[in-house]
Amino acid sequence: MNMAGAGMSQVAQIDIGGPYIVDTKKLPNKKISLDIHAANGGYVVRVNQGHGNEDEMYVITDDSDIGQELGKIVTHHTLSKS
Repeated sequence: MNMAGAGMSQVAQIDIGGPYIVDTKKLPNKKISLDIHAANGGYVVRVNQGHGNEDEMYVITDDSDIGQELGKIVTHHTLSKS
């Protein structure tokens, strides 16, 4: 999906990989790619976990804290079984 054609400009692309240590427990070693695009009223975040998984899209509105919302998205995908 080409976001640029929808009147949005890419704000950031973030690649996050593990392993992470939380409370001395290792989380799965997953790579998560986030593409963040500015849109009217907020941001559109596309998440790609690779390995043939389909991309997932999220909308973060201007009235939300983008840092907290990105943290929730990363936590969800890091802990998910897929």
